[in-house]
Amino acid sequence: MNPEELSFEALSLFNALSSDGQRQACHLAESLPEDEAVYLAAMRSMPKAKRRQFLFSLSKKRWGL
Repeated sequence: MNPEELSFEALSLFNALSSDGQRQACHLAESLPEDEAVYLAAMRSMPKAKRRQFLFSLSKKRWGL
């Protein structure tokens, strides 16, 4: 995973992940775009309530919902 390819938000999330979460993100990046791999690894490590809030914030930023 190349940090220069990540968006600022994805890089911040990646740095905040545990070492296990970072390994998951690197593994997922083999089959997904790097930003998506980081978001998915971050969501897997979040409690359900925060996951829902995170999805809404991503939707708002990406699609203006």
